[in-house]
Amino acid sequence: MKRTYNTLMLGILLMISAVVKAQIIDNYGIRIGAGLSDEYWNYKTFNLDEEGWQGNKISFTGQVFAEKYLGKYLSILPAIGYIQKGYVDDIKWVALDGSPVEITTVNNRVVFHDLSMDVSFKIMPFQKKIKPYLLLGLRGDYLMDYRGVIVNFQGENLELNKDLYNDYNKFTLGGILGAGISYHELLFMDLEYNPSITKNFDSSFMAIHDSYFSLSMGMNINQLIKARNE
Repeated sequence: MKRTYNTLMLGILLMISAVVKAQIIDNYGIRIGAGLSDEYWNYKTFNLDEEGWQGNKISFTGQVFAEKYLGKYLSILPAIGYIQKGYVDDIKWVALDGSPVEITTVNNRVVFHDLSMDVSFKIMPFQKKIKPYLLLGLRGDYLMDYRGVIVNFQGENLELNKDLYNDYNKFTLGGILGAGISYHELLFMDLEYNPSITKNFDSSFMAIHDSYFSLSMGMNINQLIKARNE
């Protein structure tokens, strides 16, 4: 896990360095926020109670980005950062013979640590100090690490579904559909929906895909520096 975080931080620092030195970039900055993630489990050969959406989980998102204007009403936004996905698994332990169950759930939140890489287009139909806009694009997620549900059985903590998560696709692709509003080109707020395009897991008996909603706030760092120097 430490190596994956070091790789993430190195990639972010390299992007910041490249953006700062580049002369073709109009804006660069950072955004952070909260997301609502979930997974849909589809059993292909039989029906189980676990089929369907598992349970919404609140998570963190943080990215650095650059922006290049392609005209008065359109710009392109590449971004890289960290997104925590996952779901809440409301496990109910029931013994078939009615005897007491010696398993207790310690943590029912499944967590996926993803490196996110975005390319989106920003559509700005109005040119005002307070400017609304739309976002359309693609997001690639690289699964760096995970943590499954933790249960306690006979005094020992166990992590569930490790074999399943080990077989997840490392790279998945999703869409970016969003809207936002900016203030004086300095501060902005985005609301995004990221529907899945590719599956997190796919086999002969089961398919899994995810969805992600996020609300984030950000700042154009170069505009802040410009304002302070004026």
